Amino acid sequence: MLIISIDAVNHNREKRIPYLWGKIQDKVRNVTSDKFDIDNRRFDEEDMLLFTDIGFQPQANTDNWNLVCHGWRYQGSKRNKFLGMSTSSAAELIAHFVANNEQLLYLNNSFQRDRLKPFLVGDGFNKLIGITIGNHSLTTTTDSEGEFHAVLTYPNDEVNQLKKDGAISYIAVDDNNRTLEGVIRLIERHGLSVISDIDDTIKISEVLDKIRLIANTFIQPFKPVPGMATLYQQWKKRHNCTFHYLSAMPDQLFTLTNEFIDKNNFPIGSFHMRHFHWTSKSIFNFVHSQSTFNHKLKYLRYFLSNTMRDFVLIGDSGEKDPEVYGLITREYPERIRAIFIRRISGSLSSDSRFAQAFKNIPQEKWMIFDDPKQIPIDLTKPPRTQ
Repeated sequence: MLIISIDAVNHNREKRIPYLWGKIQDKVRNVTSDKFDIDNRRFDEEDMLLFTDIGFQPQANTDNWNLVCHGWRYQGSKRNKFLGMSTSSAAELIAHFVANNEQLLYLNNSFQRDRLKPFLVGDGFNKLIGITIGNHSLTTTTDSEGEFHAVLTYPNDEVNQLKKDGAISYIAVDDNNRTLEGVIRLIERHGLSVISDIDDTIKISEVLDKIRLIANTFIQPFKPVPGMATLYQQWKKRHNCTFHYLSAMPDQLFTLTNEFIDKNNFPIGSFHMRHFHWTSKSIFNFVHSQSTFNHKLKYLRYFLSNTMRDFVLIGDSGEKDPEVYGLITREYPERIRAIFIRRISGSLSSDSRFAQAFKNIPQEKWMIFDDPKQIPIDLTKPPRTQ
């Protein structure tokens, strides 16, 4: 039996799309159980993007799972005309988005158009989305940002039948009858999870330098922080922990970021990014806004309040990771096993900053590092006592 506990699902909406369900069920039957690749859409027309999210067993001692389906429906926009221009012309037209005119002198004619495309489409709000997991189907509606979040409650026996390699696939179909396969990563009620920042923690972004941040986001190939993938794989092998990538970067870059994780041998996991708004003016302002602080804190509370797992938090000093992690650790002191902060050149990395961020938190629980080789592989002990 399916129990629906929906965040954004419309239970009593008159307008339905029942003609889609047959096609969805056919699609589900034809999907191989071991295929969890995310389709790499190029944003040339309206379509959907599905983000890898989580399925979890709530704190209540039940046999149910909450499965989160999260996606973005996008559509044509006046900004699409930029894509028909030369790269340099497009860059000038979006100068207020990525840089000012002076900075564009350094970046001239270098933007990779495929990285700009996700920002030049519109949000498809109030669109009906059909979702099928196993033999059950339902309808949800996109919000003002074109996104949908549907939380479905499934019995444990059905989840065990559907899961493959720690994940469940589902099918989403949009209002134009296009289908796409999404992935839900499963995390048990008890265990260890790693919450990891992305930019300047595992990927070199240089978020403190406006020009370098733009270049590393829209021009240069994504580069991993040396040694971090090896560390994460060692953690996964030793502790069988799950990984969750919590980032300030726009979810419009999800496909490229997911490819970066796979290409550089980081453990697969769920993604929790922010949706970019043009009111943010620039990527730099977007990343360093108070909304980023709130975004990370919200998701940390979500993980901690909905599971009974222990967590390792890893981030960097280029943003507010120390302050966010310190705050959540004071709220859940017994559940945060360790905190690791990568020291970023040019950031506020003084002893006084860290002392304030981790006030009332035992010193042996947190560590500032420059090289991932400084970080212990054994996470059963506080990092400074090993």
